[in-house]
Amino acid sequence: MDQLLSAIGAAAILFAFWALQTERLRPEQTIYQVTNLVGAGLLATAALMTESWSFVVLNVVWALVALWALVRPPARR
Repeated sequence: MDQLLSAIGAAAILFAFWALQTERLRPEQTIYQVTNLVGAGLLATAALMTESWSFVVLNVVWALVALWALVRPPARR
């Protein structure tokens, strides 16, 4: 089960990265941040299941940054 979660989580994060690099998504788009949040959440869960603590920390921080980007007030321009 942890391998399935890892595969789906990694695919989500890599998709978001690819979409950003190819200008199909922008960082301010909700879908970009949600994809990162879901991917990091799945990877953190898989890492927790296998007690890979450094990856738990990495992916929890990744998910928190994505969550912060979703709930923060819009920047002034």
